[in-house]
Amino acid sequence: MRSSNPVFRTLERSESYAGSEVATYRGIMGKTAILLLLAVLSGYFAVTQIPIETLFPLLLGSMIVALIAVIVSTRSPRLAMPFAIIYALAEGILLGVITALVESYYEGVALAALIGTASIFSVMLFLYSSRTIRVTPRFTRIMFSILLSFLVFYILFGIFGLFVTIAVNVPLALGISAILIIFGALMLAIDFDRAERIVEGGADKTYEWMVAVGLMVTIVWIYIELLRFLAIIASSRR
Repeated sequence: MRSSNPVFRTLERSESYAGSEVATYRGIMGKTAILLLLAVLSGYFAVTQIPIETLFPLLLGSMIVALIAVIVSTRSPRLAMPFAIIYALAEGILLGVITALVESYYEGVALAALIGTASIFSVMLFLYSSRTIRVTPRFTRIMFSILLSFLVFYILFGIFGLFVTIAVNVPLALGISAILIIFGALMLAIDFDRAERIVEGGADKTYEWMVAVGLMVTIVWIYIELLRFLAIIASSRR
């Protein structure tokens, strides 16, 4: 079975790493909480302590660092912990700047997106743990195909936008954003399944950091798409 999350697909291909301690659900959730907390703290520091004129280079730099950190933390179990922390700090800066910019135009949107993200995570965890949602190989293949389609769409849309001015259609933008939110929620189900297989398979405790990074990638996806969705609604009301 394959995951639609590229972080977990990398984890599937990595070799087993034997150790004295094995991964646990509590360890995975604890490390995920630590990464999220670090992201919140770094984001708060970025928007409150760093001069506004440095925000753009900071945004660009954090994107590059976060990408490198994700690649390293999902390919090396021994380096997973330090680079997972680096990823959380860099991603926190990125999210902090984006959140501050959106909140400056549409007050209250960030809090709503945060509550929505937490709600989606809780609901999907309940649906998966109660086996209301079952992850099958076919379902995973479909999700992976949709993910590739999204990536191709974004690439083509970005290239097309360089040459043609694209008018924003509010209903269409809301529809696309809603689809991406639903897709992110379904990715959580697949990621929960991957975490379960890692724990039940007796993987080394080091893999907890790798799983935590994978979960955080999906959570960030959902938060950003919710932020976009709510910002579009707020903008259309003005």
